[in-house]
Amino acid sequence: MTNNDFPIDDIIRSRRTSMLVDKSREVPCELINELCELATWAPNHKRTWPWSFAAITGPAQLRFGNTVAEAMATFGDEPAKVEKARTKYARTPAVIVIGSAIGDSELRTIENRDATAAAVQNLMLAATARGLATYWGSCPKGANDSVAQFCGFEPDTTVVCIMYLGWATSTVEAPERPQPSINYLND
Repeated sequence: MTNNDFPIDDIIRSRRTSMLVDKSREVPCELINELCELATWAPNHKRTWPWSFAAITGPAQLRFGNTVAEAMATFGDEPAKVEKARTKYARTPAVIVIGSAIGDSELRTIENRDATAAAVQNLMLAATARGLATYWGSCPKGANDSVAQFCGFEPDTTVVCIMYLGWATSTVEAPERPQPSINYLND
């Protein structure tokens, strides 16, 4: 069997972190709903369904940026970074924030975050298959609670991803990847 025998192989290898998008072309709500639904097919220990999603578009993107910027300023970030945050979430037609619920134990909280990260990857692969570009951004230090509240998430939600989303306008070259190191243990 070759790698070309499975269509998912090509999607995995073609997924790139990119914000080279058509800023004027909206991502329909129906498509965002579909991507988030596909995200929920991620593996999930104990079926806690820990993920939460918020889609931010239009003028709400600048309001979101101001929320993040104010939290960053309170945290003591440099003024230049704070000002950049005010507009950076409007660089793509949509932003999807993905949060993870706290668990009933430290282990369950870790498992929930792992499941949510797997959901993010599902969403990114599904977006790639549909011609969308994605960029997985982290929540700035000190902004988690403000972002979670803005998004309407439950208290104590951990923001795992702030994803930029838009229709790809070009492709990005794949970086070289090292071969995986695999330890085979059979006795």
